[in-house]
Parts: sequence; C-alpha cells; structure tokens
Amino acid sequence: MRLVLLALLVAHSWYTGYHDPITGYECCDGKKDCGVISPRFVEPLPGGNFNVRTGSGLKSRYFIPKNRVIESEDSQYHICLSPPFSYIRCFFAPHTEARR
Repeated sequence: MRLVLLALLVAHSWYTGYHDPITGYECCDGKKDCGVISPRFVEPLPGGNFNVRTGSGLKSRYFIPKNRVIESEDSQYHICLSPPFSYIRCFFAPHTEARR
C-alpha cells in the first residue's frame, strides 16, 4: 500500500511548477487536483485545439484552445481541475498532440 501511495505522490509531483500559458494560474496546488484523463474523453480538433469531457452533461464539456495546451511529460493526457472540479486549470497532451 505504501508503495502505491508513494507512486501516486511521485507521479503527481511533476505537475508542480507548471502554469496555464494564458491565465498564469498554477496547475497544481498540491491537493491531488491533477490526474490522467482517458483518451476516450479527449477529442483532438483541427489546429491543435481539443474538446474535453470530464463527465456527462453540458457543464462537463470544455473547449481547450491550442494556446492553453501544455506538453505532458509522458504519452498520456492530463487535466488539472479547480475545486469543485468545475474549471480546468491546465490541460496536458502528449508531445505528438500538443505540437499539432
């Protein structure tokens, strides 16, 4: 169990220091507000933009313009949400998607 918790903390730590390129807000405030999002909830759009779903319903669909996309440190999509999980603080895309 400790190994799993340590892995989560280490995996989460790379978000620290990143800021939204447009708003300047810090992506992670250390409260486990960032995590991997399944590609099935991410729709790459022409021009490097994205549609992202964080749940069901209209309020859980977000348009992420290319100028807010940050390159992830791995090959996965990541999202940082502000409590109560209604505003996307940062969105990370894999290298190949982030540089479209």
